[in-house]
Amino acid sequence: MEDFNNIEAEPDQQQNATNATEGSIPFTDLFSSQFMQQYTQFDSIDELLSSGGFEVNSEEDYEAISDEDIDAHVVKTTKFNSWKEMLTNAIATEFTIK
Repeated sequence: MEDFNNIEAEPDQQQNATNATEGSIPFTDLFSSQFMQQYTQFDSIDELLSSGGFEVNSEEDYEAISDEDIDAHVVKTTKFNSWKEMLTNAIATEFTIK
């Protein structure tokens, strides 16, 4: 996961994010090592995805992951009940810290 790793924040979160450029945040910033260590058994989002067999090198790769597959992996390896819950928490954490 390199430069493509920008995820768009929800509109209400975009309004609160004065540091977000064009409403997107690099995945590696959104899922900081501190966040990953606190809520998962991994040091990075790359490790979490790799351990689930997800190869993400582009936005298309990310979009191709089924919700069911990523949810199952997140439930098994994190403190969250779904990918959406993990993502929402990461966005809230990113905007609260800044």
